[in-house]
Amino acid sequence: MSTAESIYELVKTLPEAEASLVLVFAEFIHQRALASSSAQTISNGARFQAVSLNTKGFKFNRDEANER
Repeated sequence: MSTAESIYELVKTLPEAEASLVLVFAEFIHQRALASSSAQTISNGARFQAVSLNTKGFKFNRDEANER
């Protein structure tokens, strides 16, 4: 028997209110899995592009940076 079938057989024995809780939890797990898989499909380059800084006109001073 598959996991889904086992869950189904078990949930059939529960009162409606508890079965509804199982459904809410299963939907939560499903949404979490979708979010996780969609995050993995974003390339590393796209992740870093989302964080861009405007450094136009910025003058880097190595001595000043090393003083910190």
